[in-house]
Amino acid sequence: MLGELGRSGISKRRIANGLQVRRRPVSTFPRLLQLMPMESQIVLLTAGGGDNDPALRALLQKPLSWDQLLVLAEWERTLPWSWLRIRSLGANVPAEQAEAFERLSKVCEFQSLMLEDRLKRLLVAFGEAGIPVILLKGAGLGMSVYGSFAERPMGDLDLLISPAHAQAGWEVALTQGWSWDENTYPREHYQAHHHLPPLYDAARTGARLELHTALSLSSHPYALSFEEALKVSRPVRGSWPGKVMVLDGEHAVIHLAVHFAWAHLASLGMWRLARDFQALAAQGLDWPRVLELAAQYKAEKSLYWSLRLTEGLCGVEAAPVEVMERLRPSRPEWVLRVLERHLALHVIARYMPCPSEKWRRLMWSLALDPSRTATSTARPWHAAPAQRAASTKLGVMEKVGMQLARGREWRRYLALLRSAS
Repeated sequence: MLGELGRSGISKRRIANGLQVRRRPVSTFPRLLQLMPMESQIVLLTAGGGDNDPALRALLQKPLSWDQLLVLAEWERTLPWSWLRIRSLGANVPAEQAEAFERLSKVCEFQSLMLEDRLKRLLVAFGEAGIPVILLKGAGLGMSVYGSFAERPMGDLDLLISPAHAQAGWEVALTQGWSWDENTYPREHYQAHHHLPPLYDAARTGARLELHTALSLSSHPYALSFEEALKVSRPVRGSWPGKVMVLDGEHAVIHLAVHFAWAHLASLGMWRLARDFQALAAQGLDWPRVLELAAQYKAEKSLYWSLRLTEGLCGVEAAPVEVMERLRPSRPEWVLRVLERHLALHVIARYMPCPSEKWRRLMWSLALDPSRTATSTARPWHAAPAQRAASTKLGVMEKVGMQLARGREWRRYLALLRSAS
């Protein structure tokens, strides 16, 4: 199968390393989107290309909450890209909300440029200290695939450094205007974690800096060390005083999928994931190699669900048909569709329709099959540093009210699972 995947040849825009990229008709996209509020549908569709325009136009002509759309776009960090897309389609936006979109879009662009400058200053300092760095996720893609942070929104900077340089890198970052909130993120909570306690930008860009010593959570086989990641990385173009690298395209795809579907339980960053897959695929990917890496690191299900959700929710079909067929889990299609709907309901972290965290974890486990994937009994929710909530005592009537509300939530959630069959 792998040997046969690179033999078809058509136009460069429809091909990825010899593999035809099939796109389904746009009419199939709303199948998953209809599970969500209209404002969420609009935001997710702006991640895709022009094929999404008919669905976007249809939604923008309906009555909707522009205030809610603005809040959601800002929450998902899609401004000003979503606004540019909405404006280009000639949407009839009320003047007050249009002014807010414009103002916040400019703020977002300015913050992106500031963050890019902050990163470059930090990399110069790392280079002067002789600390090699691999840029991960948004930082790496913004500097390589997109060419500018203004094209790739992010709230965190993720850098991979060697454990031997971890303490030195930490100290260098502190001298460059990054601060540590010791009370909120005590060092002891990160002793066994794959990154050091996060640092925050004292220049008020709102960004968080994470210095990683491994690529992913230790419970996943894709937890490459710095030395292993360095072997599959390439230098960032440009003049730097030190060695600044990014993962090659095939490893970047696996990393994005594992980070989204495994580390974040498929509930954070769908819009960015779809655009990243699209951008990497447009540059050309060796899909047979992607499949080999997915098998090697037991990342097939993370990759499958990441690709399936980006297609069904954002209209982005980055992978060829043969790749999706090869990755497809050996479960009945009706089971896959139920799992797909459950995962789709949670891709925007602002909305969590599932009333039970235990049930949500069970459904995630059925989709990702951690018993055959994880290198230990640890799960992503175990690895997250504890954020202890203050305990409160509830009265009898408060408890009754909570149970009644939960019953309504269960009925709505189950109805949504059945709604898109």
